[in-house]
Amino acid sequence: MIIATLISGFAVLTAFRPAKNVEMTKIESIAVTDFCEGWEDGYCEGWKDVKGQYAICPVAPICPIPDIGQDSYRGGYNRGFKAGMRSAYND
Repeated sequence: MIIATLISGFAVLTAFRPAKNVEMTKIESIAVTDFCEGWEDGYCEGWKDVKGQYAICPVAPICPIPDIGQDSYRGGYNRGFKAGMRSAYND
């Protein structure tokens, strides 16, 4: 009974393979993180552009999925700036 449990446990543990796309996932998450940081900064600056430089920035909404080719900090900043301005005008 104990031997059967050990053998089946070993079989289960060896059935899992390490992920092969670890580097790709890390690179994609860094790009999304940069985009989201730009989104938050741009949203705040867009809000201040409408409300005044001493306005308190609201909490930025969750950053959207970046468009193709616009996944950098600058892409997130530009998109966030526009969204922040729209939100401030509608407030």
